[in-house]
Amino acid sequence: MTAAIEQAVAAQERAITAAAPLFVRACPGAGKTHVIVSRHLRGPSASLRHGRALLSFTRAAAAQMRRRCHREGRPEAAAFPHYIGTLDAFIWDVLVVPHLSAGTPLRLLDSWDRVQAEVKLDRTVPLSGFTFQRDPGADQDSIRQDLLSREHSRLISGSNYPWDTWVKVALDVRKAQYQAGYVTGHESRLLALKYLGAGESVAGPLRSRFAEIVVDEAQDCSVTDLEILERLRRIGIPLVVVADPDQMIYGWRDADLVRLHALKAQLGQTLELNGNWRSSRTVCLLAATLRSSNRPPDSSVRPPRIEAPVLLLPTAFPRGGTARHVPTGRSVVDVFLDHAGTYEVEPADCLITAYSRTHLPTKNRRPDGNAATMLAHAWRVVHSAAADPALVDDACRIGARLLLRYWYPDAPAQGSLEARCTAAGVEFGDIVRRAYGFLSALTQPHAAWSKDVNATLKSRARPPGAIPRSVVGQLRGTPENMRAAVATPVSFRSDNIHQVKGDEHPGVLLLVPDDDANLRWISGDPAADELLRNWYVAVTRAQRLIAVGIQQDHVDALARHLHSRQVPFLVV
Repeated sequence: MTAAIEQAVAAQERAITAAAPLFVRACPGAGKTHVIVSRHLRGPSASLRHGRALLSFTRAAAAQMRRRCHREGRPEAAAFPHYIGTLDAFIWDVLVVPHLSAGTPLRLLDSWDRVQAEVKLDRTVPLSGFTFQRDPGADQDSIRQDLLSREHSRLISGSNYPWDTWVKVALDVRKAQYQAGYVTGHESRLLALKYLGAGESVAGPLRSRFAEIVVDEAQDCSVTDLEILERLRRIGIPLVVVADPDQMIYGWRDADLVRLHALKAQLGQTLELNGNWRSSRTVCLLAATLRSSNRPPDSSVRPPRIEAPVLLLPTAFPRGGTARHVPTGRSVVDVFLDHAGTYEVEPADCLITAYSRTHLPTKNRRPDGNAATMLAHAWRVVHSAAADPALVDDACRIGARLLLRYWYPDAPAQGSLEARCTAAGVEFGDIVRRAYGFLSALTQPHAAWSKDVNATLKSRARPPGAIPRSVVGQLRGTPENMRAAVATPVSFRSDNIHQVKGDEHPGVLLLVPDDDANLRWISGDPAADELLRNWYVAVTRAQRLIAVGIQQDHVDALARHLHSRQVPFLVV
């Protein structure tokens, strides 16, 4: 066993056995899941309370923790009174549902799009386009105008109604959805805060059930999440908070470094996990150049057999076009994949990422656009051999909405797909299966595709009770961006940084098109610059090979900076 492994294991053991309350600062690849589950399996120290909650931000992470319990022969550790799940699910299942009044059926939605909730004035904007934010000081919600998408901002700017009117109507629409029995994660948090303030009738049962609550990836907590954790701490439930503040990249979702550090101070004890079991020494060195406080690089616990340098690729980023490698004129992605092969990294093991999707290769992601564009996306997913199950499910839902509207024109056009199926008297599973067959039967999207789609609609076998009426429900419009609609799926992973957080790949290409990239990378403050923290997250996804595509006139300055920080690099 090497000294690096011994030190990393010893640090993990300290985090496993330390008493709560506790803050654990964990670097990327620190083996947090091992620490959290090992701590859980050794049992809470309190004798009268035996439950522990293990909370993360993704279903995949929660499922991994449950599998580990079963793999260790401890299935009871994943059952009541314990709770292993996402923070969203915990808030809903434990802090909200048990305290709802009788006769108050509420359904938790992952998005207002599920019920097609809309804010209508002289323009129509989906309710999901508005980001609601709670002001703890004022104890009320506001809407952040700066987080509107470009499309929705343009719509509202062209409206005859002022912003304050849009806010009022959006709040009214949300209230109406609540009265209809629907909430999203934000509203469930508001309910949780309400119930946690109700006194001993809520606090007592929580203390009786849980000896400890462990929150992973706590840097992703919003201000409201942190307020919920603080309320739980105040009612006497010991907390273990695991976080890497350098990976806080959800400022737009109301994550707040200052409040996270305040919670850290309240917990008192802090332990460090800085042994990286994922990345090479070179990756750790590069990541340290994007970190605050000039902390030393994390220790690479198991460096690879081939220690590849950082690859700097001089890149041109044409507006709306493919990112090009300046010396060769080829796609920078193709050049990266060629070099990855020389370090024994296959294309399927590579990740291409950037802060924005603008310069990323086209992938099977759901686009914004009209109904024809959405259906063309669904067609592409169903006809792709590379689409994952979640994309196929989403594609079938798009197709099912069209079928329902055409076959059952008198059924409600709004609401969740499940609720609309119930109103039409059809089985949800049946309509989804029919949607898959319908999408499979469609021709490739083209300029006059709506005509072909409507002809297929008319010719498909109808379910019982379906009575189409004239052109109601038929597709209108032309798919936008036809080239993307028929693109062949690429073999590597490609998505923006927010979507790949939690991933790890043998090879990673980070595209950095920003005009001030070299200045920010060399002299910026990651504590104040969220873009630098995004780049840090991207770099730390890499196991063995990291490459940076950056504007040609920035390469020399960045190369000098890396040299001064003793980071091995190669300009290619």
